[in-house]
Amino acid sequence: MMLDISVLDVKITLSILMSNEKLPDVCACNGKSVKRMFNPKQLRIYILHLLIDGANYGYELIKKIGQETAGFYCPSPGVIYPTLTLLEELGFIAAGKESGKGRKCYTITPEGRCFLLLKADIFSEVKMKLDYAQELRAGNLFANEIECAVDKFKSLLRHKIVLQQLTCEESAKVVNIINSAVDRIEQVNAALVVED
Repeated sequence: MMLDISVLDVKITLSILMSNEKLPDVCACNGKSVKRMFNPKQLRIYILHLLIDGANYGYELIKKIGQETAGFYCPSPGVIYPTLTLLEELGFIAAGKESGKGRKCYTITPEGRCFLLLKADIFSEVKMKLDYAQELRAGNLFANEIECAVDKFKSLLRHKIVLQQLTCEESAKVVNIINSAVDRIEQVNAALVVED
């Protein structure tokens, strides 16, 4: 069997392997998360990526995912632990007991690293979603500016309506613009949710 690994796949995987960033110890979800940001294949690859920097246990993985997705997605234990079990059965991770606490710590195996290299295309999909979540988080930092823009927009429309400065044709165009804007704004969140 011939393996088809591109230079881009190798570069992406090297950046994955060299990533050693430590994250704060708090879950950023605050109880709010999208139903399913990653499909099962993407979640498996993402977990392998998270295990590259060392041993982790299930709850720590949940926290890391919540932080890296800017709080938009925090998988439940009912999602994480079966995924970890599957990865262990496939030989991509190994589980050991943490001394003193008795919980399982997971580490990536050489087979898991190889599989991650081969699936760099799936990790690039995950990375795009993570980048998008961070962009949305940055957008949330501009909430006051958004509210001011909406208030300015409403004032302008109220003024035009009260003074009857819009023709029927202009009013219809404004309604179409508003509906189109609403649809586009709703798509921002929908882009994070993976269909079943």
